[in-house]
Amino acid sequence: MKKDNDAQNLGRLDSLDVLRGFDMFFITGGAAMIVGLCAALNCCPWLAQQMRHVDWQGLAHHDTIFPLFLFLAGVSWPFSLSSQLKRNRSVLQIHLKLFQRVITLFLLGLSFGGIMMFRPDFRLMSVLGFIGLAWGVAALIYLHVKKNSIRIISIFALLTAYWALLRFFHAPDASQELLLGPLGSFAKETNIVTWFDRMVYPNHLMVKVGKGFLYEPESLFAVTNGAAHALIGMMAGTLLKSTSITPSKKALSLFLCSVGALLLGAFFTYVLGDVVVKALWTSSFVLYAASYSFFMLALFYFVIDVKGWSKWGVLFRSIGRNSILVYLMNMTGVTGSISRWIFKGVHANAGQWRQFAVHLTFFIAAWAVLAYLDKKKVYLKV
Repeated sequence: MKKDNDAQNLGRLDSLDVLRGFDMFFITGGAAMIVGLCAALNCCPWLAQQMRHVDWQGLAHHDTIFPLFLFLAGVSWPFSLSSQLKRNRSVLQIHLKLFQRVITLFLLGLSFGGIMMFRPDFRLMSVLGFIGLAWGVAALIYLHVKKNSIRIISIFALLTAYWALLRFFHAPDASQELLLGPLGSFAKETNIVTWFDRMVYPNHLMVKVGKGFLYEPESLFAVTNGAAHALIGMMAGTLLKSTSITPSKKALSLFLCSVGALLLGAFFTYVLGDVVVKALWTSSFVLYAASYSFFMLALFYFVIDVKGWSKWGVLFRSIGRNSILVYLMNMTGVTGSISRWIFKGVHANAGQWRQFAVHLTFFIAAWAVLAYLDKKKVYLKV
């Protein structure tokens, strides 16, 4: 962690920090808070369901949190790269900083997989590790491919190749009965990606399905489509960084990109036979998640940076500026410990509102810590 006096002078947009904080809100008590509110009021079961991941096929709001974070990491890269170039950083220095970020994120994720406890079955991949690798691949493509048209072609090439892999190949040990089922080669037990995982690092996977069957929801072999998603974010960042388009037209362009990604996702789903599976980062999932990400970025950018309605952003801005730290606080239980220490009485006497109250105080505790650090301009940089 370091003090960063230039954090707000690197060309970054306020809407990015607020949107990132809004995204992190859902894993910092927000999702459970909404579930608790629905339970206390005995209403809106559909809303509560949106706060949980789907089991395999399909898409709920909770499934958009991870890809939106990766998308925003992509949006920030053109600004970061421009800042480094203005500081006369050499190509070697830029590469070293890029690889340092990838390695740091991967090691941070690895530390939560049991390796620090010397478990022989430690989990190799993780959310942070996937973000690091996917962002790193996308950043390298963006850095070395100078033309936006070729970058866009690269995105389509990655999405199409990954779709073809899942559509036309299957696990060699897949049963014909499952292959003839509704999901075909996209099912948990039949797809080629989880088979690769089981063959390459079988003792370091996360999820057990049935008797002895394992798969990894942040698969090493899905990183290419994660990179496509991050690269889509980088193209959004390139648009926002442009000086030849007015802010209002930028917001409109982001919205149109949202519509375009939605239509392209529908093409992959209904014409090419792709299946929406977050655990596989299928191409249709990436495109639907990109559509949501474009829409949210367009909305937040228009409201905050175009219209200047930014005061309400105080709820999320500090968390967005220290998003990796708040994620680590959540993973290590620090937020919960602070909340239980300060709000013990509230937790004990909330009655039917207990789940809502507990997770509201989780968010308050996280916000208070991050707001203090933001005031001191102290950020965890990776």
